[in-house]
Amino acid sequence: MKYLAILQFSFCLLIGISCSPGGSAAKGIKGIIKRSDCKGPCHKTMECEGKVLTLEMQLANNNIMTSGNTIFARDPDNYDYTIKIEFGESVPIELYGDIKNPINKRFIVTGVVEGYDQYVHEQCTRSYILKVTNPKDFKVFDH
Repeated sequence: MKYLAILQFSFCLLIGISCSPGGSAAKGIKGIIKRSDCKGPCHKTMECEGKVLTLEMQLANNNIMTSGNTIFARDPDNYDYTIKIEFGESVPIELYGDIKNPINKRFIVTGVVEGYDQYVHEQCTRSYILKVTNPKDFKVFDH
């Protein structure tokens, strides 16, 4: 009985940590911009900046653009907001160069968060870049 109680407590603790806004994972762009440690005004460094974050993103409605070593992932429901994913030299282009292929359905990326101010429709918004330096931190899935 004692072990069952410990197991239940551990399970609840894990669920609470994984769903908290300060956790290290976000689902979609909205998952980042709604995080309490990333949400804030322009001209201010937010708490999430400098920390490692994992983003899972669906590929839909042509929401990906690329340029050089950077992927621009747009929210499929709101193209006004874009997350940049910048790859370091140690990440081969073969991992992300084919991201726009229609067979690809989603990706998961882990990187260090860097913030910058971006003006959209004459309004300043705090936006983010995920800096990826390890090839193991970017995966594309066809399901």
